[in-house]
Parts: sequence; C-alpha cells; structure tokens
Amino acid sequence: MAMELRYMGEFLSREGVAWRVEIRQEAPAPFEEVGALTFEANQALTIEWTEKKKEEVVCGSVATIQIESPGDRTYEDLYTIEVGQIRMDAYREGRLYWSGMLDPEFYEEPYERAANYEVSLTFSDFGILQRKKYALAGMRTIQEVLEMCMREAGFIHTGIDQTLISTGLYGSTPLQLSDIKIRSDNFYDEDGEASTLEDVLTGIFQPLGLRLVQRCGKIYVYDLNGLYSKAKTAEAIWSGDSSTMGVDVVYNNAKITWSTYAQSGNLAPTECWPHKVDPNLVNINSTDYKTYEGSKYISYHYSTDLSDWIDATDAGFTLWLNKQGNNAELAADLNCEFFKTVPQYDGSEAEGIMLWHPLVRAYKVGDSKNWHAEVFRRWAGINPAYMQGNAATIDRHIFKSAHVWIPPADNPNDLLIRISLEMLLDPRWNFNEQATNYMKWLEQEDWQKQWKKRGNFLYVPVTIKFKPDGSDKTYCWDNRQICKQSVKAPVRNLYGTYGSWANYDTARDDKPDVWGWLCYYDVSDRKENSGVANGWAKNRPAINPHTEQVASILANSDAGQYIPYPTQGGGELWVEVRLDGWMISDGGDDLSETKIIDSYGLFNGDEWRSPKVNWILCKLPEIEIVNNVQFEKEISTDDVEYSAQLNEKAKDALEIDTVCGTKAGGVPTARGAYFNASNGKQITELSRAGRRAQAEQLLIGTLYSQYAERRTKLSGEIELRPDALVTYTEQNQEGKKFILTGETQDCITDTTQATIIELRPDEYDRQ
Repeated sequence: MAMELRYMGEFLSREGVAWRVEIRQEAPAPFEEVGALTFEANQALTIEWTEKKKEEVVCGSVATIQIESPGDRTYEDLYTIEVGQIRMDAYREGRLYWSGMLDPEFYEEPYERAANYEVSLTFSDFGILQRKKYALAGMRTIQEVLEMCMREAGFIHTGIDQTLISTGLYGSTPLQLSDIKIRSDNFYDEDGEASTLEDVLTGIFQPLGLRLVQRCGKIYVYDLNGLYSKAKTAEAIWSGDSSTMGVDVVYNNAKITWSTYAQSGNLAPTECWPHKVDPNLVNINSTDYKTYEGSKYISYHYSTDLSDWIDATDAGFTLWLNKQGNNAELAADLNCEFFKTVPQYDGSEAEGIMLWHPLVRAYKVGDSKNWHAEVFRRWAGINPAYMQGNAATIDRHIFKSAHVWIPPADNPNDLLIRISLEMLLDPRWNFNEQATNYMKWLEQEDWQKQWKKRGNFLYVPVTIKFKPDGSDKTYCWDNRQICKQSVKAPVRNLYGTYGSWANYDTARDDKPDVWGWLCYYDVSDRKENSGVANGWAKNRPAINPHTEQVASILANSDAGQYIPYPTQGGGELWVEVRLDGWMISDGGDDLSETKIIDSYGLFNGDEWRSPKVNWILCKLPEIEIVNNVQFEKEISTDDVEYSAQLNEKAKDALEIDTVCGTKAGGVPTARGAYFNASNGKQITELSRAGRRAQAEQLLIGTLYSQYAERRTKLSGEIELRPDALVTYTEQNQEGKKFILTGETQDCITDTTQATIIELRPDEYDRQ
C-alpha cells in the first residue's frame, strides 16, 4: 500500500521561515479528506539528535510536533496502528528537511479535556532499525545492505551521500559502498536468529570508521577524517544567554577486538533426519517394516547367538527410514532413503543416507527336542552388484550433499579443502557386535576375513563440484590418474594425492566425463586389512592401491581427501556420490579400465548371488578448509585483537568489539570478513590519510587523533543553520574545526541547543 496524505499543516518561524509538515499513512487509496494540523505557537516542531560519541555509528534523530487536537482523542488511532505505517515529512522552504516514522511508544495527551488540547506526536528516523531483523542472504555489497535498511526504516530521503568518505580501497581513491561485500550469514547466530538492522549497520560501518546521519533530507555516510578535510564549514553563532566550554574525554589506550565468527571444522550441515522417532519402539526378528509418524523401522538383535534370536525380545538398535530428509538430495528412482539409528542395548545414534541394509528373521524347524534354527533374510536399497564397476565409467548420482559457500582467497595455494565421507560398509547383521558364522551361507566372520584379505582398498566414485559466484561454469575435482597409476609407481606423499579441478560438462551429468574417487584403506596395513568392513570409517587421501611404505605426512594425516582450493573466487561446493564405478581392490593390484576386481565376490556375492556386505550407510559429507602446510593444518578461529596506547596519563580505556574486520593474510573461514566486490577476494588492508593498514589499525589512528589529547567542547544555544553536514568554526577558537555531536533544533525560534567538539584529522603515526 502507498503512503497517502492524511494530515498537513504549515507554520512560520519567528524569522519568517516557511515550514510544512505532512503526516502520511499506509492506505489502499487516498483519504477523502486531508485533516489540518494546528501547531502550538511557541513550540511547533523540534528535531533532536541525541549526543553521540565520535566512534558511534548510527546517529539517529527524533522529531516532535506539538499540535492542537480539534476533538476528543482525534489522533489516538495513530498509535494503535502497527509501527512503520505512519510517516512525517517536514519541509523547510519547500525542500525536504527531515523524515521519520511515528514511534507509538511516545503518546501523551490530557484526559480531562474533550477538545482544543495539546498533543505531542514523536517520530524517529533510524529508531525502527532496532526492531527490524536482517533478512538478506548470500554475499551483499554494503550499498545493498544500507539501501535495504533505509527501505525498512520507511522514511524518505533525497539520496545517500558518500562524498565525505576518505577511506580508500585502492590507494588514495575514496571507496564507494558498492566496492565492499559482506557475508549475510555473519548476521545470524548459531540458532538462525537474525541481528537487528541497527546492529548490522553498526557491525559493518564501525571497523571502517564510518558514521550514518540524516541531515537536510539526505543520508550521509562519512568518516571523521573525510568530514574534517572535505566538508564545508559554518560559523557557530551563539544566540542564547550563556554557553559552556569544557573538554572531551581522553583515553589511556584503545583496544579493538574482532570476533571473526569463523567457521571451524565442518562447513556442511551434519543433520538430515527431521522426523520423530520413539526409542521404545522395536521391530525385532522380522523382515517387514513397521511404521510410526510417517517413518518405517526395523530392529536388529543384540545377541550374536542365533538360537537367542528365535524368541528374542531384546534389540541392539533400531533402524528408522524415510524418503524425506534435509541437507541432501536423493535420486528419486533409486531405493536409497534417509536413515537414523536409535540404540537400545548397543550402538549409538547416527543419521545419513541408507544405500543397503538387511532384514532378517530366525525361526525354529522341528519339534521341541529336535529342532534347529533357520534364517529368512532379504535386503533393501541398492544392490552392491549394481554399484561395482571398473575405472572407465561411472553412472548417475545416488545422492547430492547440500551446497556450502567457499569464500574467495587472496592466496588459494595456501589453503586446501578436506572432504570426509564417513561410511559404514559391513558384512555383519549387527555391526556393533562381533562377527559370527551363524550357519551355511551366513558365514559373516568369514566374510569379514575375506574383506580384510581381498578388500584392502575401496574406491567410491564422486563428483565434487564447484560453481563460482556469478558464473555459469561448473568445475569438478579429478584424481583418476592418481588412483589408476600403476602400483609400480606408488603414491607416497600427501601432496601427490590432491588431484586437480577440471571443467565439467553438465549436459553429461548422467554419464560424467570427469570425476574422482574417495578411497578407504588402513594406512598401517594395506595387505592384510581393509579400510572398511569393521564399523564406521572415513576415507583417507586417495592413493593407487599399492602396499609400499608411504611418507609420514601421508601416514599421519587426518582422515579425509585433501583437494586444491578453488582459484576461481568464491562459490558453492557440493559432493555427489555416484552409482556404478565402486571398486574393490586387493592391495598391490592395479585398477583396471576393463574388468572388475573383486576376488572373493564381496559385492557380487556367492553362488546364491548374495553380496558379502549387509550394510552400506553414509553420513553427510564433511567439508573443511585447512592450511596447505605440513603442520598446523587447522585454521585459527580466535578473535583478532588490535591495541595501542593513546595517552599514558589518562585513566580510562576505550574498548570496541566488532563483528566485521580485517587481518593481515585474511581469515579464510571468517563470516565477518570484508570482500572486494570487483574480484571477490578478502580485504586485508585499507587506506586513510596516507596510511595503509588493517581497518582496525586505521580506526585506532582515528581514535588517537580524537582522544589522545584534550579537545575543546562547547555547548549552548546557537543560530539554527539549515546546512547539510558541515564542520563548525568558532570565532574565539582560531584554527579549530568542530563536529556537531548532538543538538535539539527549535524550528519556531530558529535556534538549536548544540554540543560541538573539536575535530582533528587522522594524524596517527605508529612508531
């Protein structure tokens, strides 16, 4: 709905200045009648800027009109309307001077009179920003964020003025707000609760030394050095009976602490099961599911003694399944599902994607004295026989992980990405219990031994994709030549496992021409042990299936596949686990382009075509950013602190905590970093007043210039000047410029109660 004119009135100041006040309200159509505003003779309109310290960002103001109510509670309904629906615009000599929204918390009128009594209506320009929440996503320029905040504030203005910014992104050229981008996720907490818009603006602007104010109908964004060096000056002319001179505060030292809000560890979500489960529900000794709250479930025996199964009531754990879940996309036509395991007597909770699982039931055959147990079994999911393949091709995806945003880096070669896929590939009915040979065709202990002897390496085909921001290209990680390399040329070092990025043809997504493998093996024994078949396991840096000794950095590296950091700037990365092309290799046997290596039929099964694997479960992939160095691969997420002494004789310290910031070398996973909008790289330095340093160091320079020495402070009544943002001079303070830190304008008397404080340019030189 549009803001339609509801009330309007005019008055003249004592100096003959014409003022017009309009009150507008959201409405589906113009009001049939515009009500007249009758102003009090002695105090029609006052506009107050609350006094702010020089380092504060949002310099808001309120305007109060004193009007006569023509009838009983004429204006009461204005305060029963939701905040943001009533606006006041004040015009001075026909030009917009101030605009703001009605603040419903300030309402007062006499109750003893029915008409012709005074009513005060109070409006605020930036006050509404304390009540509204941030709602943007992705990378945004500071310009976009500010414009959004101003739209949400609701008042009108004639533009955003950036001419008084002296901070530069490139040398001495002043930056534009469109030059810098921020990450929106910096302004949501771990529970997804958004920051207020005022906190967002403060968080973005304060490290840059920027301030925000409405003057003469315009929004000004400026820094103190720019105000001193670029703004016009106006003389403060005292009009009251008295004025006061004092001094501003002096600080001993300044400390700025940037809470980077860096993402540590896994960048990807870990939870995918959103459904209700009941740990007291079990479905034991059955090959049919039961259902509960839209999910199905089946339970598994705690005992390894088959005779205990027949009348068993104790479940080790229960498997819950549902086609619907979060943070992953499943292939619609494959029998994979989201799962959650719920322990009863053993195991632990886990969730992810089910690719293959058993259903088993034991029963008696014969009479009470001469009986034996038989087992009825079946499986659900994707038969491993259809997953195995050779090194030549892979098939469509089984599932895709959620996309995570990878920030751009100044030096991408200094970083790596680590991809971990924790998988359960196991031959046991209950993978929490010891393997047992139950009976013929159920020799699970033997199956496990066969996996250890002939399933030394498992290769899982994946397409790890990266799409840069603003690009229509997709890149895919490729390590095929590493894995297919002859075992006569063993890959021994960690750096030899990284692989590379290649262009990906999205038109061939069902039969990709570029892919990679995640590799599972026991780094200490790749001849007589397996990387799977013994519970949950994570992939390791992919090597060719050799059994030779490897370098200590490879042997001792954390689990996961290390891949090169993208050089194409920031963008989205995700993991797709593919169908076909799963390979099992004996240690010491090359991968083949033409044949399947599966000496014991581990995937393809025995003579009954039953695979020697009962479980294939995958947790959601983990995606981490790490350092590309031999040691200390983990990236620090500690707060970044800057400090300097201002005046050793002063008592008080100035401490500022920020949520955006800079650091030499950058913090790759910091949500609170600034980014160059032109190239996407993290900003580590800015310039101001001929000095180039981190934004925090420049801010300390500004604080030193203002607070290291006593600065003159003047207050009293001065003539109201309808100037834009200016600095002031005073006839008895030769050579000094002053900043207006607070004032209350009386638009009837053309005067203002003002406080002005001596302003200095940035003149800090750290020795």
